[in-house]
Amino acid sequence: MPFYYGWVVVAVGSLGVLASIPGQTAGVSVFTDHLTEATGLSRLQLSIAYLIGTGSSGFLLPKAGRAIDRFGSREVAGAAVVGLGLTLVGLSFVGPMGTIVGMAVMSIGFGCIRFTGQGLLTLTSRTMISQWFERRRGMVSSISNSIMSFAFSLTPALLFALIEIDGFRSAWRILAVVIVVVMGGVIAVFFRNSPETSGLVIDGGVTPVTDSPGTPAIIGTHNDKTRGQAIRDLRFWAATIPVVAMSSTSTALTFHIIDYGKELGIDEDRMVRIFVPIAFVSVPVTLLGGWFVDRTSPLFIALFMSAAQIVMFLTVAMLDNPTLAVVAIISWGAAAGCFTPLTSAAMPRFFGRRHLGAIAGLQMSAMVIGSAVGPALFALTQSITGSYRPALWISLLVPIAGLVVGAAARRVELNESLLASPG
Repeated sequence: MPFYYGWVVVAVGSLGVLASIPGQTAGVSVFTDHLTEATGLSRLQLSIAYLIGTGSSGFLLPKAGRAIDRFGSREVAGAAVVGLGLTLVGLSFVGPMGTIVGMAVMSIGFGCIRFTGQGLLTLTSRTMISQWFERRRGMVSSISNSIMSFAFSLTPALLFALIEIDGFRSAWRILAVVIVVVMGGVIAVFFRNSPETSGLVIDGGVTPVTDSPGTPAIIGTHNDKTRGQAIRDLRFWAATIPVVAMSSTSTALTFHIIDYGKELGIDEDRMVRIFVPIAFVSVPVTLLGGWFVDRTSPLFIALFMSAAQIVMFLTVAMLDNPTLAVVAIISWGAAAGCFTPLTSAAMPRFFGRRHLGAIAGLQMSAMVIGSAVGPALFALTQSITGSYRPALWISLLVPIAGLVVGAAARRVELNESLLASPG
């Protein structure tokens, strides 16, 4: 059997997600304290700039998803790495500014770094991997993202070490060069949009010779749903609400992790290390979820993720209690482990691949907007009450809504399967 190029796509797509780290929460949060010192902005002001920038980038992602469907993964990912590199270099020059100018500059900076990194590069890489597999999509995506989970858990410590070498400015410049040169080269050589556009059949094989070789390749089937149809489907929201909740709250916790540790009396080193055991929990859950989503409805994973987050939000508020800290880590890891099946496998499973970029772009948009609201909500709550804990309790409302919508979507799904059954 000839080697299937989809496995190369998994490898390079995973590298694409890894290259987005400077635009991810884990990458940005390490620079937060340095930015407050360099710009003179307070933590709340920086959080508001983060809200404005990240939220604005989120509203652009649906158009980015459509661009993937129209132009292809290689072109869009190439533009993303160039934009991310330029943004990192630009941010490395920030200095003392007045409040209005500083917030405007940082809003634009955060908007660009989040749009190109967390948004565009991640969306393109994940969508490309999903295009190349059908039968084993969930498992393949989960294996890829399990490796990424370990890489992301090590990110804060590695970036701290890079900053220690010659400050945060040099760290961002080094990252910019590596991303543009190394990742840009990988994208140019190895990225491919879909098996159909490469003359292959999904899951392996070669496209049969046709009488009209000049005909453009058709991705997916005529039964695949459009973005408008997906929006009107409860399953889209059942799979999206839990990941939005996770994006919002985990981003907020990561963004304020050091300051939250001070509130709880936990030193900086111990708080940063919390991400490692969370990764050890999330990886097996991700793999199990990938196996599960290939065999049954993704709605079960959506319901489990919402339930795990309810436990997580309640116990993370009491991380200073050793027993509850263990429960918090387990539930946090379990919820994080459901992320990949719902973002990489659920959408093509529900709605097909023809308009996958547009549909996945809308889901990513909701996630990015959620990640913008979270840090600002936590900072505002802390400034009013002196504690981050009330923000965790407020955040509980989202996974509770996820449980309700997930249960309703599952009931509709069961009714449809009964109507479709013969007899």
